Amino acid sequence: MMKKYIGLLALLFIVASCEKDASNTNTTMSTITGNYVLTSLVADTAVDFDQDGVSQTQLLNEATCFSNMDISFMANGDFTATVAEPEFDAMNVLSCPTSVQTGTYTIDASNLLMVTANVNGGTVTENIQLTVTPTTIEFTVSDADLNRYINGRAGTPAGNITSLVAVYTRI
Repeated sequence: MMKKYIGLLALLFIVASCEKDASNTNTTMSTITGNYVLTSLVADTAVDFDQDGVSQTQLLNEATCFSNMDISFMANGDFTATVAEPEFDAMNVLSCPTSVQTGTYTIDASNLLMVTANVNGGTVTENIQLTVTPTTIEFTVSDADLNRYINGRAGTPAGNITSLVAVYTRI
């Protein structure tokens, strides 16, 4: 079950990656309809997930598993996302199996995205404040969300991260 919640967290990374453009304050579903790939995932603290002795805040440089994350927003309000489900073994080696998450979404005039995802045979609903540009979606994942979706991250290389900023770019 933890993997599914981690998957939802990864989905939140995808969905919340919308950077608000000053000239585009009224985002609609048609504005974000399309396919996006994760192009940036920045932690507030440097980590060394790949155990090469070099810590970085850009997690895409620390773990290749995040580079396969994507999301497709359909015009009918459905979405499909490929998400990483990060986990650490007893030696703090990171692995990231992926899964596909599906669900529905709506977005209001203030760029508040409501996502309902299918998780473990049930549904989970999240509200995510987006920043949207014509080519990107951006969002921040808080420490509370990280704690909720990644059980037992204390004592792992992810333990000191208190926020993440994800950016998805339209392809």
